[in-house]
Amino acid sequence: MINPYVAALSPSTTLKITSLTKKLKKEGKDVVNFAAGEPDFDTPDFIKEAAKKAIDQGHTKYTPSSGTVELRDAIAKKLCQENSIPCEGKNIIVTCGAKYAIFAAIVATVSRGDEVLLASPYWVSYPEMIKLAGGKVKFIRTDKKDNFKIRKERIEKRITAKTKLLILNYPNNPTGVTYSQEELEAIRAAVANKDFWILSDEIYEMLTYDGRKHISFASLDGMAKRTITINGFSKSFSMTGWRLGYLAADSMLIEQVAKIIDHTTSCASSISQIAALASLQNTVWPKEMRKEFENRRNLLYNGLEKVKAAKPVKTEGTFYMFCDIRKSGLTSADFSSRLLEGYLVSTIPADSFGAEGFIRLSFATSTQDITKGIERIQVFAKSL
Repeated sequence: MINPYVAALSPSTTLKITSLTKKLKKEGKDVVNFAAGEPDFDTPDFIKEAAKKAIDQGHTKYTPSSGTVELRDAIAKKLCQENSIPCEGKNIIVTCGAKYAIFAAIVATVSRGDEVLLASPYWVSYPEMIKLAGGKVKFIRTDKKDNFKIRKERIEKRITAKTKLLILNYPNNPTGVTYSQEELEAIRAAVANKDFWILSDEIYEMLTYDGRKHISFASLDGMAKRTITINGFSKSFSMTGWRLGYLAADSMLIEQVAKIIDHTTSCASSISQIAALASLQNTVWPKEMRKEFENRRNLLYNGLEKVKAAKPVKTEGTFYMFCDIRKSGLTSADFSSRLLEGYLVSTIPADSFGAEGFIRLSFATSTQDITKGIERIQVFAKSL
């Protein structure tokens, strides 16, 4: 009675643990939450004021399914100027969150039996979306010694006549690594003469550290027509609950994705679109948030470096710290469960990311909680 593609899906581990963490907090438990997948900052006031004004002015109806002309044009301008991606408003579709932009792009490009190349570790929803489209995931293994980055030769080995899509995600969830111009050029060289799409999920682009500059894959020579760029407002402007993302792609693909939007969500929230338009007028706020996150990253990394049972990989972007817990002798799930139940520290086991022996910690929390969490992890590690 149930679609077998749906029955085969795995529930989201991250949402499950986040939900349990919130439940414990409601019960009055002093939980240090390193499981969060969203910034802990409130949405900036200038964005909220724009939304309030929009409501008062009656902007509460449907918009064009692909997004308002004003927002699409503003996004295209941003991508041209900041990301060096050649595009116009007609190359943009606004969606109900970046997650739905990814889903719509996969449904539009992948059909039954097609193969999708995906680096492991990976964000938990990619394989499930590919399954829903009837596609087959072909994982590209990455190693800690390579800082979990995709290497050209490993991509080339996984390409077949059935390859339809390569998914890139950088800065990466869960590892926190990102790519330099040189590293991206190596990936480009592996796919330049092939005939498949590249989906580049760049939702964390504003959160890069140590002076790194984010480079969009679509800005590389010859890649604009073949790349589907995913982005949004959730991470850059702390607008997770506003559910607004977008994709940028060649007009031919945009026409196909637009049909999916027409027959599913109809359009993104009119109020959220006006709020997003206001966010694009401000380039200062994300930089201030990034500076605070970088300070927190340093605090968490320096503290965990002293813990033998949870060795951190230094985050280059995002607000996640990936930790190697293999020396603890525990599985990822056991480590996270015992840490939460016995020491009230919530982390995400990375087995669901395809990385058994690792956990993911989010530093989207206060410095006080980070310090407290480090102390509890140190005590837990000594008990092993």
